[in-house]
Amino acid sequence: MYRKARNFQKGFEKSRGNGILFFHFKGENMDFHERLKSFLNENDHFAHENGMTMLEVKEGYAVAELVSGDHHRNGYGMLMGGALYTLSDFAFAAASNSFGMKAVGMTTTSSFVRAGFGPACERVRAVAKLVNKTRRTAVFDVDVLNSEGAILVHSVMTAYILAEPIFPEE
Repeated sequence: MYRKARNFQKGFEKSRGNGILFFHFKGENMDFHERLKSFLNENDHFAHENGMTMLEVKEGYAVAELVSGDHHRNGYGMLMGGALYTLSDFAFAAASNSFGMKAVGMTTTSSFVRAGFGPACERVRAVAKLVNKTRRTAVFDVDVLNSEGAILVHSVMTAYILAEPIFPEE
């Protein structure tokens, strides 16, 4: 597995943190996190088709936004739990992949703590923050907030980190 990562050393910088080896993309025109944000906005078709945009990506952190419409609402006029969960998952995807290696979801636990309705829910944001990272897993807190900063959904999401760079050499 490590041999595979070394093959991509040219396109990535190595750094250590808490005894963990990280690989970071060395982009000439765009830094790794901007490139990841653009990649997700262009290639995550489900998120895009559902009105979601990745706004910010940093190492272990991401912010995604949903501009809601009628098609995001249930019969009571509230934002669908599935739409809010998808937004959480989109932010989680960016944050968990922000270390340069591919990461996939392992487990999630979500609590829907407040109903999403009214003008404050026309734009909602999901904020994913790293809680703990090991060589193979990373745990994130992900909160979906309305425009007034009230938490609608709180999730704890765990990723499995693969030994495979996101952007291999071309």
